Amino acid sequence: MPHSTTLQRPDDCLIVIFGASGDLTKRKLLPALYYLWDRGMTPENFGILGVARSKYDDDAFRKMIYEFNPDGYDDAKWAEFSKHVHYEASDSTNAEAWPDLTTRIKGLAQEHGTGTNIMFYLSMAPQFFEPIIQNVGASGLVIDGKRMVPLNKEDPTWQRIIIEKPFGKDPESAVQLNNTLGDVFWENSIYRIDHYLGKELVQNMLVLRFANTIFEPLWNREYIDHVQITASETVGVEGRGSYYDSPGGGAMRDMVQSHLLQVMSLVAMEPPVSMHAEDIRTEKIKVFKALRVPKEEDIPQIAVRGQYGPGAVKGEAVIGYREEDGVDPESQRDTFTAMQFNVDTWRWGGVPFYLRSGKAMAAKKTEIVIYFKPTPHILFRDQARNQKPNQIVISVQPNEGIRIRFEGKEPGVGMKMNEVVMDFDYIKQWEVDPPDGYATLLHDCMRGDQTLFKHRDEIESSWYACQPVLDYWEENPQPDLPNYAAGTWGPPASDLMMQRDGRYWRND
Repeated sequence: MPHSTTLQRPDDCLIVIFGASGDLTKRKLLPALYYLWDRGMTPENFGILGVARSKYDDDAFRKMIYEFNPDGYDDAKWAEFSKHVHYEASDSTNAEAWPDLTTRIKGLAQEHGTGTNIMFYLSMAPQFFEPIIQNVGASGLVIDGKRMVPLNKEDPTWQRIIIEKPFGKDPESAVQLNNTLGDVFWENSIYRIDHYLGKELVQNMLVLRFANTIFEPLWNREYIDHVQITASETVGVEGRGSYYDSPGGGAMRDMVQSHLLQVMSLVAMEPPVSMHAEDIRTEKIKVFKALRVPKEEDIPQIAVRGQYGPGAVKGEAVIGYREEDGVDPESQRDTFTAMQFNVDTWRWGGVPFYLRSGKAMAAKKTEIVIYFKPTPHILFRDQARNQKPNQIVISVQPNEGIRIRFEGKEPGVGMKMNEVVMDFDYIKQWEVDPPDGYATLLHDCMRGDQTLFKHRDEIESSWYACQPVLDYWEENPQPDLPNYAAGTWGPPASDLMMQRDGRYWRND
């Protein structure tokens, strides 16, 4: 049996994964659930039902999951865990398939003793979200998911839904999807997942800021010059050209509007009154509502669109984006986006937040960098030209940790300064590899904790801040695309955007 944990186990439940034959289930979801089970963090009674159109039975589905990564499972433990795993070949977008599917769900709930608690997980292309949500609502399986007060206060049940990004492709489609969800589930039963928020160092932002008095007094416009958030990848679109080149693709929609603005909200939020999910989300929503909506005339100065051409990453040749299968040879799609955001609040007035994300870049990293202002009076004038700003660098991945950069005196005669770095290495400090973000988020959903999930107001406000740039790019094709070679740090225009403000990207 798996070893136990000090955390209280979640309520018994059945987990229903739509789109279960896809990549996410075998790469992330089932390994995450196995990880939780192995540590005694799943419910005492639980079952997993994968639903997709592919023709598997239970045994074939279990075999497919196991064989994708056999080294990720202990054989004896897998044999026990897989008894909880089932499969139903069904088109869940088709209302006619739901009587049989509902019967299977109820049968498995009885078999595993999970009652009426159900966690639905939408893991498929976004065009299928709404019909499945509507079919779930019509099935009669949602008993308490749309109630403020449970039917049985002594033994409350729940039905929750997790939905993957992309959450709309513009403000209108995001509002429509929110409304469809709201027709079936109450907001406290809707879990809009962002796996970036499940990463340990992103969550550590809350501890860094609100458990340490040395940082929070400096966390404002008086001391901080600007903030950079970078998410760069060395890979290109890797065979996903047709999706990436679709109207819902691109770095702005795929990364900036979703992941990076969520990370930014944790950097910029006010201290919550408690660590309860509702209080944290309340402060995050305030950040999103304070995002400045860019004016058309400002967009060329604050937003940069990039697209990679042929190049080399770590010595390996990489074809250009337009040479990928399924990509328009004259595509205007952004594989790189850099944008300046402003949070119009008392704390952050005049402090720009620079967000960038790109594919086929020089290095893979996700990091948050807090740049502090220079000293008000420069005493070491002869060395000021070589002096760098104080920084706090939060490395989300790889090399998870927090690094503080400041100036120190070199040993010896004279007053020669050099940079000093204090390094908190997450893995060395705790001697443990952080869990995958999906394990954290699935566990939170089973426990009913929405802290690391998006509220509808966050989604809609983030779209309002990004859509003017997307509209501008749509109306103004860029003749210089592709404008950066694979294996570099993006287009020169991104560096020029920073240089106009006397700043530079941290490309270490």
